[in-house]
Amino acid sequence: MTTPIYLAHDHMDLAEDFRRDLESGVTGKILHLTIDSWIEAPTREQYEAAYYSYDGYLERGLAAAARVHRIAADPANSTRIIRSYSDLEAAASEGHLAVILGNEGGKILGSDVSLVDAWWWMGLRHVQFNWAMRNLIGACQSNEDEPDRPGLTEFGAEVVQRMNELGMIVDVSHSAPQTIRDVLQVTGKPILNSHSGSREIADKPQNLWDDQVRDMADNGGVIGVHFCSRLVLGVNDRQAEIEDVVQQVRYLVDKGGIDVVGLGPDWVLGKPERDNNYLRNTDQTDITWAKGLEDSGEIGNLRPALGEAGFSGSETDKILGGNLQRLFRDVLPA
Repeated sequence: MTTPIYLAHDHMDLAEDFRRDLESGVTGKILHLTIDSWIEAPTREQYEAAYYSYDGYLERGLAAAARVHRIAADPANSTRIIRSYSDLEAAASEGHLAVILGNEGGKILGSDVSLVDAWWWMGLRHVQFNWAMRNLIGACQSNEDEPDRPGLTEFGAEVVQRMNELGMIVDVSHSAPQTIRDVLQVTGKPILNSHSGSREIADKPQNLWDDQVRDMADNGGVIGVHFCSRLVLGVNDRQAEIEDVVQQVRYLVDKGGIDVVGLGPDWVLGKPERDNNYLRNTDQTDITWAKGLEDSGEIGNLRPALGEAGFSGSETDKILGGNLQRLFRDVLPA
């Protein structure tokens, strides 16, 4: 049986992206439909105006979901939208790419927990609560040093509970440390931190301190290791190598155990109509991904690199997809 490769965090949403994923051995991925910011806004002024606003997020999310559903509806694209764990098994047996619809930020939920149900019926099976700003669900990483140490809101706790009941994946990447602690207190199921790493190695707020890694392991959750150079290395002006990603994996395994690590590449470049505006609006013209892991066509480079670092075959299987598969089994509807 082929070892599954699952990606916890990806933005590549075109039919040709899905074909490359499948041809490269990717079994499935969580596809983030939109972000809690209008990153591709036509002007910087529109981007900044939308930053703390809720206007337009529901509409853009629905449009993005409709586009992916149209791709999956064409048999030529060999793509299946995942609504239950049995869909994962069916996708694998049919040789189709398993796509779990998700979102990077909770603004698509507005202020009404019933929208969790509405999105569930649309096929959404994942919500990452925050991007770069606080929202009605809770505080984000940029709030971590505020005197009151804000965390999950009452509305956010209701969202966690409803997502648990429906079988949706709760993701705390970009959330404030207190928000993550609060989610771990509320949730009855394993949670995800979809694109992160060790803060001891790379001191970026998105990454996790050792105690947070252990908390994720105690929960049965999974941390998707980021492939973006600045998150891997902790600096903004250096190119990471595949060995640097493996070092992140090794550190997280040493601190939290082999069951806590997955893959969270966060590929986002490759769609010209989005890229230019995104890079301009977010001041990230120097962004790179680790050499040898710059798109899903290079995912096969990870297995030998992990083997050279001393990981056994069974450990590598868990890192590449087994741990995320277990989380999907524990959280998604049967």
